[in-house]
Amino acid sequence: MKKRSEVDVKETWKIEDMYADDDAFYEEIGELKAKASEFSKEFKDIETVEEVSKSLREYSEIIAIVDKLGTFAGISMEVDTTDDHMAKRYARLGNELSKVFSDLSFYEPALSRLDKNILSQVVEKNKDFAYFIERIEDKQAHMLSDETEAVLASLEPTFDAPYTNYNDMRYGDMDFENFEYEGEEIVLNHNTFEEFLETDPRTDLRRESFKRYHDVLRKYQNADASVYNTQVTNEKRLSDIRGYESVFHYLLARQDVDFDIYENQLDTIMEKLAPHMRKYAEIIKKHYGLDEMTYADLKLAIDPDYELEVDIDKAREYILDGLSPLGEEYVSYLDKAFSDRWIDYAQNTGKRTGAFCASPYKSHPFIMTTYNNSMSQVMTLAHELGHACQGIYSNDNQEALLSGMSMYFVESPSTANEITMERYLLNKAEDDREKLWVLSTMIGKTYYHNFVTHFLEASFQRDVYRAVEKGESLSSSDFNRIFKENLEKFWGDSVKLDEGSELTWMRQPHYYMGLYPYTYSAGLTIGTIISDKIVNGTDEDRKRWIDVLKMGGSKGPIDLAKEAGVDMTTTRPLEEAIEFIGSIIDQIDELLAKLDMYK
Repeated sequence: MKKRSEVDVKETWKIEDMYADDDAFYEEIGELKAKASEFSKEFKDIETVEEVSKSLREYSEIIAIVDKLGTFAGISMEVDTTDDHMAKRYARLGNELSKVFSDLSFYEPALSRLDKNILSQVVEKNKDFAYFIERIEDKQAHMLSDETEAVLASLEPTFDAPYTNYNDMRYGDMDFENFEYEGEEIVLNHNTFEEFLETDPRTDLRRESFKRYHDVLRKYQNADASVYNTQVTNEKRLSDIRGYESVFHYLLARQDVDFDIYENQLDTIMEKLAPHMRKYAEIIKKHYGLDEMTYADLKLAIDPDYELEVDIDKAREYILDGLSPLGEEYVSYLDKAFSDRWIDYAQNTGKRTGAFCASPYKSHPFIMTTYNNSMSQVMTLAHELGHACQGIYSNDNQEALLSGMSMYFVESPSTANEITMERYLLNKAEDDREKLWVLSTMIGKTYYHNFVTHFLEASFQRDVYRAVEKGESLSSSDFNRIFKENLEKFWGDSVKLDEGSELTWMRQPHYYMGLYPYTYSAGLTIGTIISDKIVNGTDEDRKRWIDVLKMGGSKGPIDLAKEAGVDMTTTRPLEEAIEFIGSIIDQIDELLAKLDMYK
């Protein structure tokens, strides 16, 4: 693994498009502080429609600057967690923002206390802020005094500390040792395990890697548990302070999603998806001729020898062609992402695993991934580019306050892209083996990751919050037990749980982002249906989808889904998505038998 300073600049994103250097970054912090201070003086006692209208524009402008500063400082650390300079810059921003948030903390409570007639007139004159005002009114009962809101705002960096602590421990402190396998030195770290070793077809190597990787995690389980327990305890306390019915209601309020929708979604997946995935586990066992199907074997690809090697230029061609049904404008954004260095492909020491897209309001999007020339990584790029294009459409058509979609909906544009690419490859398949590869990629990558992996996180997370609601303080043994119980419930007797499987909760940062994990299945449900409309629908269907992307966060997630033609108030779309998953697994089984690929 190269150091960050050693990688080819062409494989990195052009982060200087946001700020040319530290001087420009710190200068904008100074300007932000001045704007926030002036704002608090000018609008401390807002009363008239005109004052509120003006304040909304200026507040949105301030939020846009905060978004850009936070994105720059945050994503810079993600590509090199070993760089102390990045960490110190991020910490300094956190301190400065605590003062800014304290200055601004009066504003939303002040809006919530205004006469409803005033707010109605404000909405009439500022329709682009209608949903923001609606959300303010929804939060009215949970607003506190100006003094209390100021204190809580100043403590925001402290509340965010567990996420930083988790990343420092995972990417800064965890120390893995390389080992030898049949004369080959095996490099073991987060990236190599999750990108390569977890899917290696050599059973002894794969299982030994699993053991060694989780042996390292186990050394940090008590520290990790302490950090996570602090996170959930803080959230429970804040929910109580603000007078929410439960910590679930507090966290779901951020997403504008009803508790019943959340509960029904998790219960439906556990009941109806589990049988299909147990069949998939049996298919893997039979295909590889395994003595037993273990948790360490679940990421095995079907027919990995068929995996095409795709360099980044070829990936660009595939993506531009596969997503062309979305129109010339959409494709032009995809093209710019490659040509203008919006994407960070590099593999380097200290780079976090996984992939993400950030779309700061006053800049183009930035995508982080670790590209390894596999076709599955093309799917990852298509996924993140879905986030990027959605960010562009939202930012171009909405004020900063309303550019961000609810977490519940935000994975829809990305998963719609991913599945659209897979449908494209499926339509291009020239024989049964290529068709098998595409179908197995759909299950092994797209649906397994977004439905199964994140669902198990979500189910675990729900049980954790249920315990917290009862006043329990949880330790590593509690987290291990809860995660293992969820694995047992989902996989039944079809999968043997290796020692270390209970530590899977330590592998994701999503628990520090509210109720994020369950939203993947919501996004993928919507994405599955939208993808069918993109590939097999009409021009009007595709235009309708682009129009939804332009709406950004100007509507709640359930309303956005309805605008796209998906009714998420019922479990029917989810059940349709699960049926689609089941049909793909059935086709994989049939093709393996037809091609005589079972052992």
